[in-house]
Amino acid sequence: GPLGSMENVGRLITPAKKLEDTIRLAELVIEVLQQNEEHHAEAFAWWSDLMVEHAETFLSLFAVDMDAALEVQPPDTWDSFPLFQLLNDFLRTDYNLCNGKFHKHLQDLFAPLVVRYVDLMESSIAQSIHRGFERESWEPVNNGSGTSEDLFWKLDALQTFIRDLHWPEEEFGKHLEQRLKLMA
Repeated sequence: GPLGSMENVGRLITPAKKLEDTIRLAELVIEVLQQNEEHHAEAFAWWSDLMVEHAETFLSLFAVDMDAALEVQPPDTWDSFPLFQLLNDFLRTDYNLCNGKFHKHLQDLFAPLVVRYVDLMESSIAQSIHRGFERESWEPVNNGSGTSEDLFWKLDALQTFIRDLHWPEEEFGKHLEQRLKLMA
């Protein structure tokens, strides 16, 4: 009856839930790959190409779910960055998978998000300067003014964000650092 259909509405999977499930799945994928590595690395030292191929295939299956979860995220939300960090921190320390097929795919997906985030932070910082200094009372706050406190906080948050990304591809990583220096 009508009550039954109302129950089902509650079970629709929200983008946030989809992302949460994907992060959990990513943790499991990493766990399986690490176990494979531990159990088989020595026995199959001569078979490592096959292990890498297996890992990439496994990751490509996961990518289908990951891509679907990311597609439905609302624009300008940064909730998916922990997913990037989780996967990237695993991949960048794995000699065979670092900058491999899946790792490149991950970077391609997240590079535009990172750029957008930095753009928005940059304009937010510019607005703080513009609006803040217009209304600045120059009453000391800690070691500066209210505006400078706000700026330092934003710059620091952005710097921490970029550092914690550990962007694996050198050119893009340098580009991000360069933008930070220009902003500072």
